[in-house]
Amino acid sequence: MSAFREPGFKERQEAAAKAKQAALDKLRARQKPVNPAVVQQEADRGSRAKKPSAAKKTRTTEKAAKPAAGEATPKAAARKARKK
Repeated sequence: MSAFREPGFKERQEAAAKAKQAALDKLRARQKPVNPAVVQQEADRGSRAKKPSAAKKTRTTEKAAKPAAGEATPKAAARKARKK
């Protein structure tokens, strides 16, 4: 009877790749939802995911406009005084 031989690095790597591929195949084999309500919910999720980017753009433009006003806020004046 021969002794147990531990798998080498290459063998472990190949086994992991096969397991990963099997998991991906199993995931891809799942059926897509055919219920129109579910399809509509997924479309709504996608549109909602795009909305925060528009809000972020408006925040960045507002932030860019604030420094142009100078030391309009007392916090900015206090911060500048502390830096001196």
